[in-house]
Amino acid sequence: MIPCPACGGANLNDAIFCAHCAKALGPFRYVKEELNAQLTSHEKLADRVTDFVGRPHFVAAHTLLFILWGLLNTGIFALVRQFDAYPYNLLATLLSIEAIFITGFILITQNRQQLQAEKYAELDYEVNVRSYREICEVKGMLQEMEARFTQRENS
Repeated sequence: MIPCPACGGANLNDAIFCAHCAKALGPFRYVKEELNAQLTSHEKLADRVTDFVGRPHFVAAHTLLFILWGLLNTGIFALVRQFDAYPYNLLATLLSIEAIFITGFILITQNRQQLQAEKYAELDYEVNVRSYREICEVKGMLQEMEARFTQRENS
């Protein structure tokens, strides 16, 4: 059985990925976990906000808000006094403020994702260089073996 370096779960000897956490088995650094461990509180908040804003629930909640706002401010309900007459300047101001904050959170998340993408690209390059060197080394050994084999045949 192979223990997973990430979660410690036991896996079959021929397993490539952990059956418990789906991480690659082997002596690897887990880049995503390392980068997430370095997140600041405002980056975590930005990720949560961006995650929520990117879901259909956000659109549904705003649709309901707009309908309710319109109904309350048309005077249909006698219990509620009209607090924002058409063209709904208060609503427009609140939505502008919300847009400013959402834009900031999205930019924070995008900047962090860009840094992660650069780190992944750097690691890909490192792996490619190491693979190239190994392939060249193996190629050299094969050529050396071929030369020895050819010498034995000619002798």
